[in-house]
Amino acid sequence: MMPPRRDAGEGREAPPQALVLQQLPPLDSRSAVPLHQQLADRLAAPLRGAQAALAGFAMPTEAQCMAHFGVSRPTIRQAMAHLVAAGLVTRGRGRGTFVAPERLNHDVSMAFEDEMRAARRSIRLQVLLRRQEVAPERVRQKLQLPPGEQVEYVERLRFLDDEVFAFEQRWFPPAVSRHVTQAMLEEMAIISLLGAAMREPPARIVNTVRCLPADARVARLLGVASRTSLLETEHTYFAASGTPLLHGAVRFHGERFEFTLESALRLPGREGE
Repeated sequence: MMPPRRDAGEGREAPPQALVLQQLPPLDSRSAVPLHQQLADRLAAPLRGAQAALAGFAMPTEAQCMAHFGVSRPTIRQAMAHLVAAGLVTRGRGRGTFVAPERLNHDVSMAFEDEMRAARRSIRLQVLLRRQEVAPERVRQKLQLPPGEQVEYVERLRFLDDEVFAFEQRWFPPAVSRHVTQAMLEEMAIISLLGAAMREPPARIVNTVRCLPADARVARLLGVASRTSLLETEHTYFAASGTPLLHGAVRFHGERFEFTLESALRLPGREGE
């Protein structure tokens, strides 16, 4: 680990360097593997397994990589794009490239809060809004409600180790919302909350994961730039009877999280077996 250095002319410490290029293997111009992929592999190798300790450290600049490996700027940028996609580095215009914090992997069959607490991480919830409203059409259809039916709309922020990391939107049908207290919203993960409100936990969830840009309000709440890519999980929870219990969406920092989904495979022609 290298000591911090000071930015010339600025009198402040710059982040320590994550890698020493001279310690990395050279690229092989005769290999069938493209140079940008070789470079991505060389840069990624020392980060894997040490990412948590190196988070926030500066990566070598494009100019340094070009001079050391003898490749073009587009090759460097392709390699860095691979590292961004892998969640190993983060890039900012005018700021440089830095080792990213490790992505948190979430099994969507479990409550995120319960999963993080089991890992001894601190979780806190902040209720932003709670109101009655006519169900938006998409929500009405998901909750199988008649036209004009009122639902309870709730917004919450999630904090992990005192850092905001997710924005929640939840719509409760009347049969559920009448049992949901303010204390539940302030303290409980949604699966636990539904179990407490309905006297039994939900039996099924339909979950869609997508990437979308942050609008101005959500960007401000999450502390990111407007139009930053976020991961959104849109979901509907169901009781064992098949009755919808809740429809909602949660938006996460896209570079900080990944999701695991596991299901049984349905093979063609074997549905009836």
